[in-house]
Amino acid sequence: MEKEIISSRQFTIITLLLSIGTAILIVPSSIASSSKQDAWIAASIGVVLSLLVVKLFLTLANQTPKLNFIEANEKILGRFLGKFTVVGFLSLTFFSAGELLYFIGIFMKTEVMPETPTLAFALLFSIIIMYAAYLGLETFARSAEILFPMFILIFIFFVVCITPQIKFENIQPIMEASKTSMFNSIVRFMSVFSFSLVLLLMIYPARVNVQQSAKKGFYIGTIIGGFVLVTLITLSILVLGPANTASRTFPSYALAQRISIGNFLQRIEIIMAFMWITSIYIRTFMYFYTTVVGIAQIMKLKDHRPLILPLGIIMVGLSQIVHPDIVHSSIYNDEIWPIYAFVCTILLPLLLLIVAVIRNRKSQGNSTEMGHADSNQGQMTDASDTVSNQGNQAKPNNTDYHQENQTKPDNMDYHQENQAKPATMDSNQDNQTNDANTDSTQDNQAKPDNTVSNQQKTDNLVSTQDNQDKSATSNSSQVIQSEAGNATSKQDDQAAPDKTSSDKKNLE
Repeated sequence: MEKEIISSRQFTIITLLLSIGTAILIVPSSIASSSKQDAWIAASIGVVLSLLVVKLFLTLANQTPKLNFIEANEKILGRFLGKFTVVGFLSLTFFSAGELLYFIGIFMKTEVMPETPTLAFALLFSIIIMYAAYLGLETFARSAEILFPMFILIFIFFVVCITPQIKFENIQPIMEASKTSMFNSIVRFMSVFSFSLVLLLMIYPARVNVQQSAKKGFYIGTIIGGFVLVTLITLSILVLGPANTASRTFPSYALAQRISIGNFLQRIEIIMAFMWITSIYIRTFMYFYTTVVGIAQIMKLKDHRPLILPLGIIMVGLSQIVHPDIVHSSIYNDEIWPIYAFVCTILLPLLLLIVAVIRNRKSQGNSTEMGHADSNQGQMTDASDTVSNQGNQAKPNNTDYHQENQTKPDNMDYHQENQAKPATMDSNQDNQTNDANTDSTQDNQAKPDNTVSNQQKTDNLVSTQDNQDKSATSNSSQVIQSEAGNATSKQDDQAAPDKTSSDKKNLE
């Protein structure tokens, strides 16, 4: 299957809508029940802390830039432990996908069409999710790009229309919530807002065309999504009041019901439903897509599409049994979900990052040691090459000496001339031969002195060379001794013809 690539702008839009998700309807009630009128402060702090969560995800993504989150688990933790953590993570994503279908069914049945069973809404919405997963990531990104302008326009229209009903006394007094309630509110907000952003590691950076722009888009989408949620939470408290906001299941939808322009434009709360369905469509797709792709990679399948239909049917069935009623859903989202999501979306990426950093440092240390060993071997090789080159340079002198000995014709001619002389000159030749022998013995007696002097020169030359390279010193001394012997033999050969010519003159 070909690798699908999306643009950095599409990635930013997906980040924004994914961060909003179900929080646009559920979060105001959850945190208002804990921190009352200070819920907007808890949400603002949660947005700031969520930037640290985004930093964690980006740092982990940079450790494995060509892999998605599922593949990074197996590479960093190993095949066995990596698959174990992947199964735990996929259990969260698949369970959450079924839970989101439950939210869609219960919302439509409670607020829009009371007589329609929840199974009908879950089934229809699951068909859209499965079809989007079948078409692929690029088609999904283009659909998000089309829905985003309508989402922003409806949000602006909603804020403008509800602003006249604001009552600032509803947020007074400020900072009355305790530290414990404030902490609980921040954790609940972040668990719904930023913990799910780990799903984007299935896209970033392996499926984004410009990684640097996508990195900025990660922050920008998170900040804009946080601004939208903080605005909705603040408006809910300012218009409905903290008590009424905490008692409502879907306070944002009840807030949209208050819109009335000139007693003419009323009952337009369905626009709020459109915003929520748009954001929950993005989040449900990411949960389902992560589950399908993750299972396909565990099973070593090249294409994840054969798994879409069976998993989609199981997801619809799961949505009917995940929560028996709305009370069970509220308790789960307030008490169990933050812990469950924290383990799978914060602790797991943090563990992967720590292990990846340690392994990279060890690999760098091993590569450094190998580099030092290679450099030492290279130095030893260079030294041996230098010695061999010096020896090869000294050898031609000996070769010349052998060539000179082989090419000398003078001694042969001299013996031939002696054989051709008349018999009458034999006595003179004998005398001359005796004289030559006498001279040669004198020359042989004189040679040791020259040899000694040459050896002294050799010792002087040896002392000036590098003492660390013993092999090179021995080779150079032998070469110098051979040169000294060659020089002496050459002098003797030159002296022999001179003596022969003087004897010839005496005979004449």
